[in-house]
Amino acid sequence: MTPWVVFIAIGLGTYALRASMFVLLGDRSLPTWTSTPLALVAPAAIAALVASMTFTSNGHAELTSVPEMLAIAGAFVMTRRTGNVMHAIAVGLPISWLATFILT
Repeated sequence: MTPWVVFIAIGLGTYALRASMFVLLGDRSLPTWTSTPLALVAPAAIAALVASMTFTSNGHAELTSVPEMLAIAGAFVMTRRTGNVMHAIAVGLPISWLATFILT
């Protein structure tokens, strides 16, 4: 077998396993004890990504640049005010772009 055949077979198997959950369980609703914690997965994942990007560089602990810190602060304020992650992205990215343009 060539490596491409192995990659394609693994990819199709992974896709089939993930799709089977939607096909088999798509018409059912989740119990409360599972849906409540699942609502916290996206905010926790974004917090972990932001924290790892903010406080580490090449595996070493250090702070990021000033434009990134300003963008994080703006996104944090927007998230606290609206509770919507998309609003945080819509505010944080322009702050990052403008601060990078002005400060560099």
